[in-house]
This record gives sequence, C-alpha cells and structure tokens, in this order.
Amino acid sequence: MRPYDPEKPILYTHIPKCAGTSVVRLLRDWFGKRYHKLNQDETRDIVLPRVETKDDRGCWLKNVKCVHGHFDHGRGYGLPYYYPEIDQYFTILRDPFDLVVSMYFFAKGRSARGQFWFRGEPVDLRDQFPNVESYVRTYPYWLFNHLPQDITLANYEQKLNDQFVYIGIFEDLQTSIDNLGLVLGKPQTQLPKFNVSTYDETVPESLRVQFYHDYPLLHRVYQFALERYRDPNVMPEQLRQSIVDAEQSADESSRDNGSPSYGVA
Repeated sequence: MRPYDPEKPILYTHIPKCAGTSVVRLLRDWFGKRYHKLNQDETRDIVLPRVETKDDRGCWLKNVKCVHGHFDHGRGYGLPYYYPEIDQYFTILRDPFDLVVSMYFFAKGRSARGQFWFRGEPVDLRDQFPNVESYVRTYPYWLFNHLPQDITLANYEQKLNDQFVYIGIFEDLQTSIDNLGLVLGKPQTQLPKFNVSTYDETVPESLRVQFYHDYPLLHRVYQFALERYRDPNVMPEQLRQSIVDAEQSADESSRDNGSPSYGVA
C-alpha cells in the first residue's frame, strides 16, 4: 500500500457497522482540532458537508489533517470525486456478510424505536424485510457505494494499493488500530467498544455461502485486507518525531494567537 504523507490530509472512509463510532474518539485524540468529522442529518436529508482543505493559493490548510465521513456514491458524494485533491485513505473493513447482517439488526432495532430515517423520512425496515434472510437474499447494494469508484474484480488490488495507506480488520480491531498508529506515526491506544447491535433472530449459515457467491468482489476486497492488515507500512521514527514536534509547535502558536479552527468538526 502507499506510504502515508503527513504533509497532506488523509481521508477516513467510514463504512457503516465497521467500528466507526469506536474510532471517532481515537482520531480526535490523535489529530485534535485537525480532525474533521463530516455529519449528514438523515432526519432532514441534508447532504454531507465538505470542509475545505486548501487556501486561496492552493496550499494545504494546516488545521485539516484528517477528514472522516460516510462517503457514498448513492448520495452523490463518493470517492474519489468528492475530495479529488486528497489521494490517501484509510478504513476498517469487516467480513461483508457479517457487516450486512449487522446492518440489518441495527436498522431493525432503530425501526422498532421509530428512529430509523432515510432521506428525511422515517422508515420501518421491517415492512420491506420481515427477517434477516429476506434482507440478505435481496441485499440492498449499499455497501459498494462506500468503496472508491470503479473498483472491479479485475483491478481491485491495484486500486486499493494505490489509494489506501492502511486497511484494518474489524475482527481484530485492536491489532488494526495499533498498526494504523504505526502507519500514521501516532501513539498506541487501547480502543473502547461502542454501538454493538443486538441479534434477536437466528442467522442461517447457508446464507453466508450464498452471499459470497452472489457478491464475490466484496469477499475479495475483504480477503485482500485480511491478508495484509498485519504488515503495515510503518512510518520511520525520525519522520514520526518530526510530526510530533511540528504539531506541538502549531498548537502552541494557535493558543498564543487565539487562532480559530475552521471547517466541520
């Protein structure tokens, strides 16, 4: 995978049900005010906001180092076109079958409480999908929307190697976070866990085999990450220390000057 360039911002492309809630606190600790989480309000169908990354001269803004969002082709703000100037990403993946099952139970639980919204309207997932099998067998194609554009069975390895500095694995999250820290030159951190879905139906194992057959690209992308997440492109110690020194200096300057923080945080 490509080496991380700390002089440029990096995108965290947050795939739903892949530990994003757990990662938020970590990224705030790592990047401070240079971390920007882009939030979409589904209750009002507000599209994803965009924080600017360059000044009028085309130079990178020093207060934008990490941009986090649910980048989504289905809503018109996918990658790379929503942030064409940023060419380095990281993410956390999960076995795609388990991910889709988790999303079903998450949406089902929110629907039961009247809290599941889509494009400004409350939606009850149970009306269309009465059980997990009906959801998986007629899987809504949303997961592909969160991957970078034009990934195919023929080119996925090249695309992922060219665009990502690291892809972690939900099933071994602490190791993934430790290795992500090595790639980004950030300190090791014990990650808390939040937002766990409750399963109140039996999930037939036969569904998994059929899902892999029907969606081979999703399975191949996951296998790609699974084979590589333990071998990160570690940042050299000298470069890591220079980043730490530069960030400390910038923080001190910001406090002294009372400089504001720009963008969506």
